[in-house]
Amino acid sequence: MSTLLCVSCQSTHTTSDGAPMGATPREVAPPPVTMLPNAIAITFAPKPVDTDGNDRPDTLQVTVFLFARPHPAPHWCEGEFHFAIHPPGKAGTPTNPGAPAIREWTLSKELVAAARTRALVGPCYEFNLSLLDGGNTDVMEYTSVDLTAWFQPTAGGPRVWLRGIRAVQYPQL
Repeated sequence: MSTLLCVSCQSTHTTSDGAPMGATPREVAPPPVTMLPNAIAITFAPKPVDTDGNDRPDTLQVTVFLFARPHPAPHWCEGEFHFAIHPPGKAGTPTNPGAPAIREWTLSKELVAAARTRALVGPCYEFNLSLLDGGNTDVMEYTSVDLTAWFQPTAGGPRVWLRGIRAVQYPQL
């Protein structure tokens, strides 16, 4: 009498919580150069910084991504960025503007081109929006403001608005 014994081994990869590994990351091609952006995503530094040492935050560091949906990757596009801060709850919408802006920034296509960089997500722009620009002061009656933004492609097409507003805190230090 003979016995046949078969033994096999199977390797599995799991995450630290026991879940199976996700899909292998892959490169995503940039959108065709003829595609104009139709969406904006913005991230901020953790808080505005005080650049003049008077215990009032005055400069907001902003990273902006332009997307041509449904394409998943951000891309660069020639054009101008426009940013504004408004009193809390008073920004309005692109079709129904609210209260006048407390401060506004228009960044020319030359400044936009110079602000190109790359983040983990992909191509983006990095800007410093300073309350002190144009000889203004960092003294405001508000410690929280609503930021709105839009992009105007040089090649034409409609403005690309940031969806909704972003609340930004300017607390006294």
